[in-house]
Amino acid sequence: MSPDQQPSGIDLAQVALRATREAARKNGGRAQQPRPRTVRPARRDGRDPLGLGDVLGKLVAERAMARD
Repeated sequence: MSPDQQPSGIDLAQVALRATREAARKNGGRAQQPRPRTVRPARRDGRDPLGLGDVLGKLVAERAMARD
């Protein structure tokens, strides 16, 4: 991009982000610390996500299909 063109798209976003960060630095802002992730207890009620192979295997077993 040449200096006489107006930024557009991703360049415009980068310019805006840079300006926002600079303004925050001047105002004494500091980066937020990320919050610790909360750990969810595992569900044991049969609703856990399954892979495609596991789902197909269960379907074959439930319907008593033969694999070829």
